[in-house]
Amino acid sequence: MPEFGYYAKRPRPQHREYLRKCLDARAFVESVEELDDFRLFVRRRGMSGVHVYLTNSYEIGVADVEEILADAPETTCIVSTMDYNHYSSEAKTLATERGVGLFKAVEFLGAVYFDGEAFLGYLSPAQREALRRRNNS
Repeated sequence: MPEFGYYAKRPRPQHREYLRKCLDARAFVESVEELDDFRLFVRRRGMSGVHVYLTNSYEIGVADVEEILADAPETTCIVSTMDYNHYSSEAKTLATERGVGLFKAVEFLGAVYFDGEAFLGYLSPAQREALRRRNNS
């Protein structure tokens, strides 16, 4: 049966479940609570909890960040569940200025080890390498 755009922004159940399993496998994650189709709460030992807002938007822009934060103001992290999705640099900047992490799922799985500024400014190994190359050219 056709989806008629149902998953245009909504994370697919299998992607939400994959992310949850990855988080549950980390020893420092105490629990992952699914609040609804879009929101998770991740409790971490010795660190702050993370209010995660999941999205399947192909490109997260400034308007998307604004919409998400208006809908779920407790959000401390926005995660795009598909690795081929992306976000604009302006959206990343806005989210960071608001104290909210903005990541692809694979980036979030690295950022979750950190708190505070290290969490917000987390760069994946590929992003760090690309930055290093730009700085060396």
